This record gives sequence, structure tokens and C-alpha cells, in this order.
Amino acid sequence: MGRPPSAAPGRDGDLAAPGWDDLRIFHAIAESGSLALAAVRLRLSEATIARRLKILERDLGLLLFRRGANRLIPTEAGAALAREADQVAAAAARFASRARGLRVAADAPVRVTATTSISLMLTKHATALSAAAGGVEIVIISTRQRLDLARGDADIAIRMSRVPDEPGHFSQRVGRLVQALYVRRDVDPQTAPIISVSRETSSRIDEHILAFAAGRPIAARVGDSAARYESVRASGAVSMVPCFMGDADDTLRRLAPPPDRTADEIFLVTHEVSRERPAVAAVAAALRKLFREQRAALAGSLAEADAMAIIRPVVPTLR
Repeated sequence: MGRPPSAAPGRDGDLAAPGWDDLRIFHAIAESGSLALAAVRLRLSEATIARRLKILERDLGLLLFRRGANRLIPTEAGAALAREADQVAAAAARFASRARGLRVAADAPVRVTATTSISLMLTKHATALSAAAGGVEIVIISTRQRLDLARGDADIAIRMSRVPDEPGHFSQRVGRLVQALYVRRDVDPQTAPIISVSRETSSRIDEHILAFAAGRPIAARVGDSAARYESVRASGAVSMVPCFMGDADDTLRRLAPPPDRTADEIFLVTHEVSRERPAVAAVAAALRKLFREQRAALAGSLAEADAMAIIRPVVPTLR
């Protein structure tokens, strides 16, 4: 990593293309900025990493890195080639994912990942979903983490707002999830404890709850909407709850119409790795049908008679 090494020309004077192993080592060094970290990532010795890098620089006739303070800094040539190596690494990852997808047995379960509240809705309709998909076994993975469909962590994802734009992903808007303030019918909302959310979870929901609180203290902050529903139902608190859950519970009442600014778009996301599997395609079609049928409930559209029973807003500024 001093002077540029001399190139080793091929038979016709052109440089031979580096092998994948050399590109993988170069990519790991460029990403980590360290021979030691690259060695740990690739489960090779640091000496092997250093030797292979030296050979690659010699074969290319280029200095790829300079030593900086506690890290290796790509040269101009190294930075340009690192961008190319990123694309090669991404293609290799897609290759591996596609291979895993093709290896899945035809009767393997279809894994659907969703937030807890949406997972509860899917669980409620699980038998109907399975029947609509031809008897496919469905695994519902309830998590706020964004499982990687390209890596095969799940086959279908139900996501809110942020849809992956990486190659190979396919997304379709299937509904809208709205939330509103709810209280138990036997509880006075003006004296009930107030449950909000962390601003990291949703600053929009937190601001709406704080406007309702009007200076009253927040008893707790709960990120999961299904857990907030439980706090309203079981503990007599006031909080934001998905309307499809709150409206279906006769023990709860809305305190105000659902604010538009706290709503989330719902997307069904698949990936080319698994979307061509007949079972995945069948479950995706069943999910789209379910969300069409549940669109009004998810959007908080009440029948006129139910709307008349809603408690009037206790704070005029709520919108």
C-alpha cells in the first residue's frame, strides 16, 4: 500500500478480470476500512486478507488504499472500483436469495410479516385466508422490524408508508390504517390516565395525544398500537387505538373523529425471490381480497347510528 504495483498484463495485453473471491475481499475492506474487520467478516486470517489485497493491486496495477489514522482510505481508483464491487456484491446476494427461493419446497408455509395490530387482524381471518389460498399454511410473523424479503426472511410483508425501492421488490397499496382516541365507556376521559407513544414511534400520534392532554401528565408511552388498545380496554386509559380494533369493541368509545394526519397507508410487499411461488401468489391474492373487504373498518368508517354514539371532542383544537 505504498507505490502503485506494476500491472501483470494478460496474454493479449489486457488485464485479467478479478475472481469473485478477490472482489469479495476488496469489497469487505472497502466497507469496513480495516484488514482486521474484513478478516472477521470473511472468516479469514488478517495475513491472508493482506496478501490477497497485495496480489489484487499487483494484478490491477493500481494502489487501492492508503493508510490513514486507524483505517484504510480508498484511493480515487479504489473508491471508483468499490462502487463497482458494491453492485457485484448486490448481484451475488440476489443470486443467493433466488437460489434459496427456488430451493423452497412447494408445500412450504408462506411467511407473512406485519406489525402487531395488522397481525391481529390477519390472525382473526387466518383460516379464511388459508382457505382462500387453497389451504396453504400461513405463518404470521408479528414484528416492527423490517424483515428482509430479498434475503428470504419472509415471503410477504404488510408495511406502513415506507416501501423498499431496492430492485426486485413489488408493492401495492391495499388500504389505509387510521387511529383515534378511545376510552372505555365506564371511564371519564377527563380524569383517565393518558397513554402516548414515543416520538421515535410516531411524532404525529404523540402530538395529537399531547393536544388532547392539554397539559395533563402522560402516564406512560407505549409504542405498540395493540398494547395501547389493551391499556384502554383493561386499564381504563385514554390513548390512540386503530379504529378497526376500537370500533369492534363494544366497551370502548371514540373521543373524536380519527385525525387524518396520523393515518398510515398500508402496502403489500413481495419480492421476486418468492413471489412466483404459486403458494405465495395465492396468499398475496387472498390478502388483497381481505384488505378490500376490511377497507372501511381499517379506515374507521362507522355506520351512521354508531357515529351518533361517539363522545364529542373534549378539546376543541383536536382535528
